[in-house]
Amino acid sequence: MRVLLLALFCMLLGTIVAQQRICGQDWRFSHVPQVNNVVDDYVRPRTKVWLPVVVHVVLPEGYLPITEAQVQQQIDVLNADFAGKGQNLYHIQEMFSDRVADTGIRFCLATHDPDGQPTTGISYTTTTLRDIALVSGPGGRIAIHYDQLGGKTGWDPERYINIWVGEYGSFLGSASFPAMSNYDEEIGLVIDVRHFGAFADAGSNGRYSRGHTLTHEMGHFFGLRHIWGEGLQASCDDSDGIDDTPNAAGPNYGCPDGEVVSCGEYNMYENFMDLTDDICLAAFTPGQAEVMRNNLEQYYSGLANDEPCSLIADSWTSWWNNGLTWSYDTQSKRIILYSPESWPGAKTISVFSVDGREIWRGRWDDEQTYLIDMAHWPLGMYIVMLSDGQHVSSQKMAVW
Repeated sequence: MRVLLLALFCMLLGTIVAQQRICGQDWRFSHVPQVNNVVDDYVRPRTKVWLPVVVHVVLPEGYLPITEAQVQQQIDVLNADFAGKGQNLYHIQEMFSDRVADTGIRFCLATHDPDGQPTTGISYTTTTLRDIALVSGPGGRIAIHYDQLGGKTGWDPERYINIWVGEYGSFLGSASFPAMSNYDEEIGLVIDVRHFGAFADAGSNGRYSRGHTLTHEMGHFFGLRHIWGEGLQASCDDSDGIDDTPNAAGPNYGCPDGEVVSCGEYNMYENFMDLTDDICLAAFTPGQAEVMRNNLEQYYSGLANDEPCSLIADSWTSWWNNGLTWSYDTQSKRIILYSPESWPGAKTISVFSVDGREIWRGRWDDEQTYLIDMAHWPLGMYIVMLSDGQHVSSQKMAVW
């Protein structure tokens, strides 16, 4: 009864605290047992594994298109977060600075579908159902996961991580726990369209517009509970079962400034498994990384590859054949440059008009992606030049 009441309370939060992060985990999975996350010894992963993902976009008419550039940028944020190199590391409290872990887990868009045909790793489905991630069909099946219910049937969950993007009411997202989904077709993650990446409709939501909702839910997918334990009621009698995540009485919201204490401990509100804003979320701990790697090996071993997926995109192959790809997002008028591995060292990016005038210059360091915002530039043709100090290459780019 207590679990049921907590689930109902979570559903009602949309009308009570609409400005707070709302994770749908309690609502979707309160009826299944919990993964045992207790870990005795913490070992930083020494190897890196790559997991193929497919993004199923299931939306009614009226939303801005989710482009390949938007999906690639979201995957890059996910990889940086799982590598312990996310954009919010400056927000880590000094007392937790030694608890930032590289999980050793990386993600890449699938390059071949279940039939072996080339794919971008993205599928698009138009639906007539509103809030499709909340709609249930026969047997409690959730509509977004099934063609016959107006959604999109996922790909083999033993070969791919399925991520559905659609309308999800007041929830930001949810994920299936390892070996705990009611139906195999529902193994994966659901992210509300307004909180997927940083482009299009997601880019207009300032509090959750940096792509860390997917990171939070991916933590659930690999068996992590919320950092304070279950439900939303304040209690020090519950925890996530991981020793290096300090116990908290309940979730933190917004982005606290300074020390927050509950249950006699300083709260690690910058942990990805808390409910703070995107500007605040920054790290997984070594204990959390060990739990995720253990669950990956036990439940998802068929997903792991030693090498990243081969990217299918417009490739600037003359740039040292290092996998550098690019894409242009027509909605936000941004260029996204992407390298599947961190490309060490500083690189200079310059943009010239066709008459040879340099109109923009930037510096690209070790990040996997780099965004060039062209929203305020006149329509026309431009030359984008990239240099690492030894090599120079250029490419034409049209703004339309």
